[in-house]
Amino acid sequence: MLGGGVYPGMITATIGTFLLIAVVATSVVIVKRRLRYEAWYAVHLAAYAGIALAWFHQIPTGNELVLDHVAADYWRALYLVTLGLLLWFRVLVPFAKALRHRLRVAEVVHEGDGVVSLHITGHGLHRLNAQAGQFFLWRFLDRRSWWASHPFSLSAAPDGRSLRITAKALGDFSGRMGEIRPGTRVVAEGPFGVFTEAARRREKVVLIAGGIGITPIRALMEDMSGDVVVVYRVVSEEDIIFRDELEELARERGIRLLIVVGDHRTREGRRLLSPKHLRELVPDIAERQVYVCGPPAMTEALERNVRRADVPARFIHSEKFAL
Repeated sequence: MLGGGVYPGMITATIGTFLLIAVVATSVVIVKRRLRYEAWYAVHLAAYAGIALAWFHQIPTGNELVLDHVAADYWRALYLVTLGLLLWFRVLVPFAKALRHRLRVAEVVHEGDGVVSLHITGHGLHRLNAQAGQFFLWRFLDRRSWWASHPFSLSAAPDGRSLRITAKALGDFSGRMGEIRPGTRVVAEGPFGVFTEAARRREKVVLIAGGIGITPIRALMEDMSGDVVVVYRVVSEEDIIFRDELEELARERGIRLLIVVGDHRTREGRRLLSPKHLRELVPDIAERQVYVCGPPAMTEALERNVRRADVPARFIHSEKFAL
């Protein structure tokens, strides 16, 4: 039973199954939170190898398909269509955009302790149709980073001439973003996401940011008008990013800016942004649309508190930053 090509098929099936199980396992929320993004990305790249190995097990050596040519052709077509879509959206489209827009890192700015902004320029950036609040998958073509793409939101509203992203040193790649040299070529997939002005359904809005989640909120402040309140939650004064920019935007656009400082490990810190505290900060919060952005655990807690502050779920819009 182990001869005639069956044994190699069993090996490929076993390896392919193991790879696909690893992909599913690392997609579980609690696992993904503890896994570095680079490791998670590498495991998911292995899914392509799992699919390829499944081909050799199912099509050439599958007993059911050897005799049923119609079924075999059907499965071949599915694989070919999948391969075509993969090549189109993951290779050809990004490559065409790279040639068209010729993105490069123009400037590297150290915003604070472990926080770095990259200013990226190129040609015809208005044709990307990017909006404040959206993110791209960024691939920086240097020796250490070319193989993986990384999701970062725009930290300034796109102006058609340049794009800015900002990250805190929380992982392998974000920890060395400050080492990227000006002139480095960039490939960007996107824009993605609906954390934008277009999702707004109420005249009055509250934008709540936790930590590095201020980046898309900062961009939205340039894009939103009307009655807007920004609540920015940080552990300490040293953690405040873009203070000067936030205060200037608040003055220019008539936005009410509230910076809430406190250590969540203390009794007083745990009270911050509770339902009662939210109603104290924004008495009419129940009448507003609420945007929430921050690390996953913080965002989930804030969503619960916002709902308990009598904001209907349909008016709560959240963006969780994978760390």
